[in-house]
Amino acid sequence: MIGTLPFRIRRRFALLPLRSKLGLLVVGSTLLASLLLFVVVTVMEYQTSRQRVEERGQALAQVLAQNTRAALAFADAAAAQRVLEALGQVAEVRWAVLGDARGIVVAHYLAPGEQMPDAAHMLALQAGITDAARAHAVASIELDGAPLGRLLLCIDATPTFSATALRALLVLLGATLIGGLAAAAAIAGQDGVVRPIVALADVMRTVSHTHAYATRVSTDRDDEVGQLYAGFNRLLEELEVREAMLKKQQQRLFTLAHVDAVTGLSNRHHFRLLLDEALAAVDARGFAVLCLDLDRFKMVNDALGHDVGDRLLSCVGERLRALARAGDPVARLGGDEFAVVLRDVRSPEEAAGFAARVLAALCQPVDIDGLTVPMGVSVGIALAPADGRLPDQLLKNADLALYASKAGGRGRASFYSPHMSTGVVRRLQLERALRNAIALRQLSVVFQPQLDLDGDRVVGFEALVRWRHPDLGQVSPAEFIAVAEDAGLINEIGEWVLLQSCRIAAQWSRPLSVAVNLSAVQVMTQDLPALVERALRQSGLPAARLEVEITESVLLNETEATLAQLHGLNRLGVRIALDDFGTGYSSMAYLRRFPFDKLKIDRCFVQALTRDPQARVIVRAIIDMATGLRMATLAEGVETPDELEALRAEGCTLVQGYLVAPPLPVEQVEPFLARHAASGLAV
Repeated sequence: MIGTLPFRIRRRFALLPLRSKLGLLVVGSTLLASLLLFVVVTVMEYQTSRQRVEERGQALAQVLAQNTRAALAFADAAAAQRVLEALGQVAEVRWAVLGDARGIVVAHYLAPGEQMPDAAHMLALQAGITDAARAHAVASIELDGAPLGRLLLCIDATPTFSATALRALLVLLGATLIGGLAAAAAIAGQDGVVRPIVALADVMRTVSHTHAYATRVSTDRDDEVGQLYAGFNRLLEELEVREAMLKKQQQRLFTLAHVDAVTGLSNRHHFRLLLDEALAAVDARGFAVLCLDLDRFKMVNDALGHDVGDRLLSCVGERLRALARAGDPVARLGGDEFAVVLRDVRSPEEAAGFAARVLAALCQPVDIDGLTVPMGVSVGIALAPADGRLPDQLLKNADLALYASKAGGRGRASFYSPHMSTGVVRRLQLERALRNAIALRQLSVVFQPQLDLDGDRVVGFEALVRWRHPDLGQVSPAEFIAVAEDAGLINEIGEWVLLQSCRIAAQWSRPLSVAVNLSAVQVMTQDLPALVERALRQSGLPAARLEVEITESVLLNETEATLAQLHGLNRLGVRIALDDFGTGYSSMAYLRRFPFDKLKIDRCFVQALTRDPQARVIVRAIIDMATGLRMATLAEGVETPDELEALRAEGCTLVQGYLVAPPLPVEQVEPFLARHAASGLAV
């Protein structure tokens, strides 16, 4: 308990304000100095007074010794007593004892109230042992060098010491008064130092709480306090600069963590936070989450480079911003996938209307440095809270709807429904299985005959790829070709189909042509002349017997590289056909600039030929245009004799379809040709 007292005092002192601390230090120092002065003066006065008393007693003792010498010499005790009795006139003398050489008391004097000191006391006084209140003197009496006796004298020093104490007390009072005045002056003077420091401390506390580092303090002092103010201002300047740098770094980190670097939209992480907020505040009207994915974006990236791809993504971001309402989050989730939260959706039709506007805006080609870059998009829609109350669940369901849009032919929007998960699982199965389809020999090539209407003779076959999986069964090309393009497998599959088709055609008994389809991805990402030349060399097939078919989507990228690819094929002697003409983006300008040998009329026109007069007008226009450009025409999907006769009447050159023959396995080509020849038709 006692040991903790100093600690408590120190702790309380440490908690006091600076002004109180300094005041206590000044007052305490003044009191200590006054007390020390009092002690020093008192001790010095006491020593001086005692010395004076002792000197006076010694002088008096010497006088008495001289006056009693004769009495001792003649052993006259009465004379000696009379000398000592004269001490009654000296008030300070308390007693006196005169002894002879043998120590026998000859005479003595006692002041009133005093007692005769005993022998031990006198021996102690002779040895120099005295008390504090009295002074004692010893004088030896000699005659011609021979000792006669000794005189002991006791003097009361109390009056002298009282006067000394009074003077010391006056000194203490004076020192205290002077110290108090000095302390008051010091305390008054310290305000000049403490006040600006306290003010500075107040500013520091304010800045610490508010982080207002632009604050500055001012003073006109040039002393250490002024230097302290100047140092504090420099510190604030440094803190202000660092605060600005920290805010910039925090903003940069926020941007890196929440903003997509290419488009400036929210990234996946930030979008998920915004989606969380939207779910937390969802009301009866709910909202919609739209996931968007660009169609065949990888083809643009591979063919035109990542710079063009990034600019295309940036353009998509700008168009989505323009379409979205204020407060509707727009984000790029990664790659070519975007997302939008459409708040306050009153009905699914409202979300469908917004998706339709997105499709219309994002299916328009983009001009980048003179290049016409195609753009398409598929959209998946999930409604909150019906399709999920968690961000991940909503995004997953919107993704499922997006996959459904892609599987349904792209360029469309689909709402989520629970059965869609089956379709996604199917697509993932197809992608995984397709990666090993070539190595496991699950792919095959079938050949559909092409008939020349002038003489009804077979002039060639179109090579078509087929995939039979041991578990998935026969997979439609319309299904797995799209998967191959999305998964980046189309180049490998296309190259395999080309080589297999050339090898098989080279073994036919008759020099018939073979037509092989090339995807737009192959045209834009591979060196086609080198690829085709290698296939011809390895198979031994003459170039004149090979025909490559491309779709109109290739024509959207009318670049020098695309032209060089087609002209390179032309120089090899390979013929080029434009497939599915009339269903895409082709124009008269494309047909004039590209070296096509054949136009293939899509089956949708052929099937409507006999029942829709407008379809017949379109087919007639295509055939007349091709004839004028010296191109052959081939109608696909001919299934009825009426369709065949209508095409013959319009001047179509070639046909293919189930009316002629379905796609044939390799082993059925020669038997088909034999049957066709036996029927009396030319081969």
